[in-house]
Amino acid sequence: MITVDVKINDKKNPPLLKFANRCVNCGKTKETSLGISLNMGVEKKGGAVLLKLDAPMCNLCANKERGIAKVTLIPFLIGGFIFGMMAFLPAWAIAPEGTTPQTYGFGFAFAGFVSLIVGIISGSVIEFLVKTLAIPFYGKLIAKRPLTIFSLLTESDQLIGVSAKFLKDENIVRVTFENEESAREFRQLNSLETK
Repeated sequence: MITVDVKINDKKNPPLLKFANRCVNCGKTKETSLGISLNMGVEKKGGAVLLKLDAPMCNLCANKERGIAKVTLIPFLIGGFIFGMMAFLPAWAIAPEGTTPQTYGFGFAFAGFVSLIVGIISGSVIEFLVKTLAIPFYGKLIAKRPLTIFSLLTESDQLIGVSAKFLKDENIVRVTFENEESAREFRQLNSLETK
């Protein structure tokens, strides 16, 4: 793994970073590209400022990446929804009803909170189990991915062959490559110094 740090001088105007015209994972000729978006933590004209990277991929690697999303995100969402809904009704039934106008809806709000927590936990457990079962098909790449809930809570994004993370305290975007040649070309195209 090769790490390249990109200094962000102005978060409201992040740099346009370029990749070579070949797959960041296997090095074959670029056939498509997949996006990585990182929130810079500031707003401009009423919207969040995003640093967008278009990672070049061959069709085989792009399809593998899309397949990984199917065995991580979909089990998390479906499992979390089903178990969250199963927890909603019992939680609503046992929640005390408020006695003042401000607390009349407490039972509903409590059940929603319990449903959310149960959904996140059960969705993560189901995602972990499905990822474990998918290792023979997708290899170790899938095991390296954080669970969906953790990737939602951090400002990072991963694709096959490349990942990016915004370090807010240091104003640095850390781009990590699995392929040393892709990292070298990325440094050259963006005039970045070697660490």
